[in-house]
Amino acid sequence: MHLIKEPIGWVTQADTALVTVIIVNVWLGIPFNTILLSAGITGLPEDVYEAATVDGANGWQRLVHITIPLLRPTILSVLMLGFIYTLRVFDVIWIMTKGGPANATEVLPTFAYRLSFISFNFGQSAAVSVIILAILLVAAIFYLKVAIQEEKI
Repeated sequence: MHLIKEPIGWVTQADTALVTVIIVNVWLGIPFNTILLSAGITGLPEDVYEAATVDGANGWQRLVHITIPLLRPTILSVLMLGFIYTLRVFDVIWIMTKGGPANATEVLPTFAYRLSFISFNFGQSAAVSVIILAILLVAAIFYLKVAIQEEKI
């Protein structure tokens, strides 16, 4: 249709490429996160809201003092899954920029891919993969500690 005469430099400029990839990654994660949060909201007990309404709580007070505290386990799960997905994201970055321009969007998975399948340096690629695993393991342990603490309350 020739609506755009010149190429848009969002992905080809080093200062905007990372922001563009982040926006696309967030856009891709919104449906999954929305489904998880809406499932959590539908599981909340109605009688707590009825009691709060009888006690004179307005919508903001119900949100802050009832909905968010009851959704805390769901919110923590969504944050943890989002962190894991974001740390291991490869496809979006590889399709959009291949880690460029000037390595502006290079992340550990694309670096490991580049080491392994372009440089054929499998040892360093395995080391990068172990670093990714270690980061995810630390995040999982942190999540488990927070989740266990939540259950005690």
